[in-house]
Amino acid sequence: MACSAGFGYILSSPALTPSLGLICCGVFLLACGAAGLNSLQEIATDSLFARTRNRPMVTGRIDKLQATWLSILLVILGMVTLFWGTDGCQPLLLGIVALLLYNGVYTPLKKITIFALFPGSLAGATPPLIGWTAAGGMLTDNRAWLLFSLFFLWQIPHFCLILLSHQEDYRTVDQPALIRLLSAESLQRIALVWILAFVVVALALTLDRELLQSGARLAIAFMAVMLTLGATSLLLRKKHPSYRFLFLVLNGSFFSTLLIVAVLQLLSAR
Repeated sequence: MACSAGFGYILSSPALTPSLGLICCGVFLLACGAAGLNSLQEIATDSLFARTRNRPMVTGRIDKLQATWLSILLVILGMVTLFWGTDGCQPLLLGIVALLLYNGVYTPLKKITIFALFPGSLAGATPPLIGWTAAGGMLTDNRAWLLFSLFFLWQIPHFCLILLSHQEDYRTVDQPALIRLLSAESLQRIALVWILAFVVVALALTLDRELLQSGARLAIAFMAVMLTLGATSLLLRKKHPSYRFLFLVLNGSFFSTLLIVAVLQLLSAR
């Protein structure tokens, strides 16, 4: 989350400034606090899943009261840092929106409906906007929402691949999950559609010559082509592919490309 906020900042204003560091730090603290609150909210649910039943809140290795105060402290520190790191209030307000979406909407809804994924993805797509506005970018700029869409679309297949990787776990627990409603093959096709939508938005970013320099556009285009070929070949197989491998490919290619683009943008601005 902190890195994605930094990416949004650099895309809006490619310069290494103290404000960039403060924004990344603020988002990091806020995300840590939100994750702590989420762990507290989901102790009962986490105890049901094989992949989460050994988390420290579930096993009692961390005291609930201490975790509560630490999480609240991290959230407050994150908000103060976001406010202090910029001249405007938009980054702070966006941070508050992300926190409310994640802990106030997404986490409670997970026990009720499979559509909780969407407010969760909205929360996860907010940090790039925090960075964008912190650098002076406007929310009325269409490019900001293209960036937001890129991070939103990435999270859907990311989550689908988690479901596929742990499908027996999710089928066993009586909680809303796509894998309980659909076959693995159907969920593979859904993941593929969202990956292709992600690729389309990524390619749309490469059309903006003012926003990105040529090397950055080439890096994004290369990621898009590789993801399309890899996801198509793996997810259209009749036999179950290595979901864990594709999960690593999706996330690894996306964030390594963001790093390359950020470095190229900074170098071009010198």
